Amino acid sequence: MEVIQYKCPNCGADLVFRADSQSFMCAYCESAFSSEQIAEIFPQKEEHKLDIEEPTKTADELELEKEFGEFNALYNCPSCGASVITDANTSATQCVFCLSPVILTGRLSGEHKPSKLIPFKITKEKAAEMFKEYCRKRWFLPSGFRSGAHLHEMTAIYVPYWISDCSTAGTITANCKKIRSWTSGNYRYTETKEYIAVRDGGMKFDGIPHDASSRIDDVMMECIEPFNYKETTDFKMSYLSGFIAEKYDVTKEQVEPRITKRAINSATETMRATITGYSAVNVTSNSIALNGNKWSHFLLPVWFLTYKHNDKFYHFAVNGQTGKFAGNLPVIKAKVALAAGITAVIANLIIGGIIHYV
Repeated sequence: MEVIQYKCPNCGADLVFRADSQSFMCAYCESAFSSEQIAEIFPQKEEHKLDIEEPTKTADELELEKEFGEFNALYNCPSCGASVITDANTSATQCVFCLSPVILTGRLSGEHKPSKLIPFKITKEKAAEMFKEYCRKRWFLPSGFRSGAHLHEMTAIYVPYWISDCSTAGTITANCKKIRSWTSGNYRYTETKEYIAVRDGGMKFDGIPHDASSRIDDVMMECIEPFNYKETTDFKMSYLSGFIAEKYDVTKEQVEPRITKRAINSATETMRATITGYSAVNVTSNSIALNGNKWSHFLLPVWFLTYKHNDKFYHFAVNGQTGKFAGNLPVIKAKVALAAGITAVIANLIIGGIIHYV
């Protein structure tokens, strides 16, 4: 498999993209390069016009490649020569032997080539600090989880996304009520007036996202939205150096029902919000439909953390651009029970004090 590595032109060490400086840094001689300089230094790599002869594989390598077939791939690390196996959806990774960043070009070519990318802006240190701050006030967590010792396992992944530009049009009908009450003499009166409200219109949506990896939880990805598309850049292989990147394995046809639901729900809520001045509003019919769908394929930055507690895995994600985070956290039931007991005791003491005072 054809691979790309970006080496420092000054010393030959690996170049990786740094989120804090938004530049490509050499960890050895500390040289820094802008994206424009990288494009000038490595024009063939950036334009996917490599003309590199694939090395001859040994009989063992060919047999191993055949054994894993479509589900995995075998590549030779250009830095150390080791044979490394990746699964079928990994498009950027690092050699497990020499830790050199490697980009597997064939995974992001043709229909799998993204049109845009948002570079990482949140560093690993910043993501870890945000996570620790979030956990600091949640004392129900396991001690090991709160200590942050496992935060070195945080992984930066460029997640494939389908981005939809679409529009909706249609009508909603609602039953509305105006209710007023008053007292006259010994009687209490209530008057209810019913109305029918109709709203007809359309909405345009730009950039509804949906992750395109079957291995990533869709709900968690929605929770770390939104991304700021104003900071997108044209896709370049160099941005993947030093990170992990995924190739999409979920098609736009598969995510279209979810995109449609999100657009229609948003349009319905927006139109519903224009029906004001009533005591109660109940939408009884909805004919809003999606009109057209223009698709784009982006790679978006996400920090991931997986934690195992009592044989169960917990996942946490941080938006690598904005810092917004979401996930499910392990809870120590004994701490919850203790907190409930303390709360009950405090409540009894307060109640007892109040009763005694009265």
